[in-house]
Amino acid sequence: MSEAYGLIGHPLGHSMSPFLHKALFALGGKDASYRLLDLAPETMEQQVQDMTGYLGWNVTIPYKERIIPLLDRLDPSAARYNAVNCVRREPDGTLTGYNTDCTGFLHAVRDFSLGGRVLLLGCGGAGRMMATEAATAGAQLTIGVRNPEKPELTALAAHLRKAYPAAGVQLLPFGEISGDFDLLLNSTPVGMFPHTEGCPVPDAVIRRCGAVFDAIYNPEQTRLMELARQAGIPTVGGMDMLVQQAACAQEIWYGAQFSEADLAALTRQAQAQLARQEAHP
Repeated sequence: MSEAYGLIGHPLGHSMSPFLHKALFALGGKDASYRLLDLAPETMEQQVQDMTGYLGWNVTIPYKERIIPLLDRLDPSAARYNAVNCVRREPDGTLTGYNTDCTGFLHAVRDFSLGGRVLLLGCGGAGRMMATEAATAGAQLTIGVRNPEKPELTALAAHLRKAYPAAGVQLLPFGEISGDFDLLLNSTPVGMFPHTEGCPVPDAVIRRCGAVFDAIYNPEQTRLMELARQAGIPTVGGMDMLVQQAACAQEIWYGAQFSEADLAALTRQAQAQLARQEAHP
């Protein structure tokens, strides 16, 4: 009997996750299905409790934090960031939350300087993970957000300063970002399909950055990345991170193992699939 997995979030739009997981199931020799589960915010908790037929699922915006009270335990990978993007139903029916975003993120930025002067845009579930990894690497970290006075953000900054004293952490409104940076990390949804004209910061900020990582994967080239490339700044988009975290999720769900060559090939296939979708919406 085919096993059921899926992705919960709202809104989900044109997600690449079904394409990726179907390909990974084929590589892993697994008879399984993967569905998009767009859960309405007002009924999300009840809908998750009703997902008894699913052996696991991924979690995306806006539920990476909200799902935590519905789980029986957190793996250290999720507790570290207080954010969950992968859930496994254990044989006894209990639910464990994991965070596989970190695996994908570190793979995506492996050629960049994560321990230098880092500008992080946004600080939701994925942003907190990026902030933690940058602080772990000893970065001088500036976090650009809409409201730096939010208690959860000031608490995060205080925690990072205490836990990683070699790092520097400051919170700033988007409009007050200044200075030069070795690396810009975008964890906001600004510029994501279908609102591809958006860019989270002005061109003047982008031009003061040595490299850019945008966690958005649709479109493959966001406005942020286009402006960076026009200035001769190296960029990486979110597809590599998406593929790596999906492979990590399948390892958690049923013990799958994939080669780097297979995942690199899948990244290229996913980018080609995305281009076809954009050409024929």
